[in-house]
Amino acid sequence: MTRRARWLWATVAVWAVVLVALAFVAAGHPTVKQQQSPAAARPSVQAAMAAVLAAAGPDTVTAVGPYRQVGVCSLTAARQGVEWSLVADVYGPTARLAGLAGRLPARFRAKSVLSFTGGGRMTVGHPTPFLKLTVRAAENDPGHLIATVDTGCRPTTGRPYPAFLAAAGAARQGAATRIFGLFDATPATTRRTGLDCGATTVTATATAPSSVGPLGRTLDGHPQPGRLVTHDDSRYVYLDHGRGLVVTAHGDRLTVTATTPCR
Repeated sequence: MTRRARWLWATVAVWAVVLVALAFVAAGHPTVKQQQSPAAARPSVQAAMAAVLAAAGPDTVTAVGPYRQVGVCSLTAARQGVEWSLVADVYGPTARLAGLAGRLPARFRAKSVLSFTGGGRMTVGHPTPFLKLTVRAAENDPGHLIATVDTGCRPTTGRPYPAFLAAAGAARQGAATRIFGLFDATPATTRRTGLDCGATTVTATATAPSSVGPLGRTLDGHPQPGRLVTHDDSRYVYLDHGRGLVVTAHGDRLTVTATTPCR
């Protein structure tokens, strides 16, 4: 190898070391997404979804779902990654929901773009350089928005990811028990999810002896405590002393979500 070739290889090696060092020294944290695990993104995901709840406002009900693994992805041609998302359903008057995007923090840089999946438009924002927030209208379902915070492709760090498991602790089922009793429904499952801000969603399901008719016919005959937000034949949404409740029916299956707001 000539002296010039050795010099070129040495220069390349030095630059490689410098670039790797620079990726880590800023603020003492990794500075590119490929160096941040899904679990490292969790606090930012939680904060972004809490901002969605705040933007939704007091006249809506937001049910926070569990973390879901979107799928496996490729960080580089030779390196595999994984992608996670957190989804929340937002229910309320159509006029109130229409202005949600405008109430998101300015730092999200939210903008309206054409949706390539369900038609129409959706709002896309970036709460941090590595996260993506989308807010779109549920297809053929007025009064219902779906908010998703996506981690993007991240390096795998082993499974399972404890940071993404449902919150521990007993789930209060008072509202669900009361509603299931109106339909003689048998409780089946209960799930508790939440955000670091203190918001908690308890989702309970049950099976009725037969298909549940229009919800309003039964629930209007047995008024629920609180204030009605919106309803149709298969969904009943109301607020009870700050807690949001959503009752949905599909055939003989009933679902009740009860969500307390951020503290």
